[in-house]
Amino acid sequence: MLPTPIILIIHQADPATEYGQILEKTGAKVHIATSFEQANELLSFLHPDLIILAATMPSGDGHLYGQQIRATVVQPRPVLVLLQNSTDVSERISLFRYGADDVLPDGIDKKELAFRVMAHLRRRQEEFSNPLTQLPGPNMIKRMLDQCLVSDKPWAAMSVDLNKIRVYNETYGDLAGDQLIKALGAILVDVSDDDDFVGHIEADDFLVITRSEQPERKAERICQQFDHISNRFYPRGDIERGFLISTGRGGIRRRIPLISIAIGIVSRSRRFQSYVDVLTTARDYRYLAKKYSGSSWVSDNSLTLQRQTASGVHNTIVNQDEKKISRILVIEPDGAMACLLQETLALEGYYVQVTNCAGDAFDLLRSDDRPDLILLESNLADRQMDGWKLCRCLKENEEFRDILLVMVTSHPDQTRALEAGADLYLPKPFDMSLLLNEVSLLLT
Repeated sequence: MLPTPIILIIHQADPATEYGQILEKTGAKVHIATSFEQANELLSFLHPDLIILAATMPSGDGHLYGQQIRATVVQPRPVLVLLQNSTDVSERISLFRYGADDVLPDGIDKKELAFRVMAHLRRRQEEFSNPLTQLPGPNMIKRMLDQCLVSDKPWAAMSVDLNKIRVYNETYGDLAGDQLIKALGAILVDVSDDDDFVGHIEADDFLVITRSEQPERKAERICQQFDHISNRFYPRGDIERGFLISTGRGGIRRRIPLISIAIGIVSRSRRFQSYVDVLTTARDYRYLAKKYSGSSWVSDNSLTLQRQTASGVHNTIVNQDEKKISRILVIEPDGAMACLLQETLALEGYYVQVTNCAGDAFDLLRSDDRPDLILLESNLADRQMDGWKLCRCLKENEEFRDILLVMVTSHPDQTRALEAGADLYLPKPFDMSLLLNEVSLLLT
């Protein structure tokens, strides 16, 4: 489904009515103005896709009014069709200098007018489509949302994008990333019904408007279809390893999960001020979904998060108003370094606990003060379990696997740290401001 085209006819009453009747049969919404004053009033709030303007009007010169439209109507500018009775070729050509996109004889056959108008609207749609996916772009998305906001019918908007697409592009190249974006667009179209709208804002940012009363089911299908095909976009070695490696300044290495999608859903039940409000709110819910692993969606209907993981589908209630102090567990055998980390992180507003061995770490992890992030040294004061084994054990444990884990170690093998399951490898010695910045990014 595409937004309903809006046509403004500026002509005398009788011919305007005749033209309007035939153009409404094309599915367009037609408005009629019989004077320039009435046209000005309509153009103050109406954003037509196409204007049909009579060159001769009782209230003035249509040629000059066409110039005024061109000078005052902001982007995206409408297609301007001038109706002129003159058979003088030079005079008709001069009308294009006044800004006309097409010049037709006044009194043209109604069917011919309808087909010409549809051709202009089709061309306009192509111009406003995203060049990569050929899906409607930002202008048509705005038009569609504007129409939804004044509609009495139920609708929901789904903001969809890819997680970690930047790292994917850095690893495999922009052309590979474009193919992944096109695949996501094709899935959105495939899952959508005839009454749905799929738009492509930019890069990997999509918007789906659905008339379905259960958009969450549609989001679930999108996640499942994407997860089903996503492995086709990786070499076998990366699929077997299960993650990508992102390189940052200071020797930082990040463990980046394989590509997934995030979806934020908002419905007509909320009160929105404008189309921008819809886009912003849907993106806010999408950002909530990004906080979890795997393809996920968050809906404003129930504030329920759906996560697609290898072990199945999990539902978690998301509390937007919940604001808590982030907790950090430092597992560090060097007493001086442990004290420095505890004091520095506490000054940044974190709740910090410190231990030097794996056994105590498990006791703290099972307490009510469960951490959001762990800073782990590979060389622990524990004869039974070093940092590598502890990292692997935590990431294989369903109870603890979602806790962010940073290997803060002097060991030079960053690949070993990431393969053990660490989300980030930070080599010692490091700049404390660099550590604080990375911790903040992970916990945001």
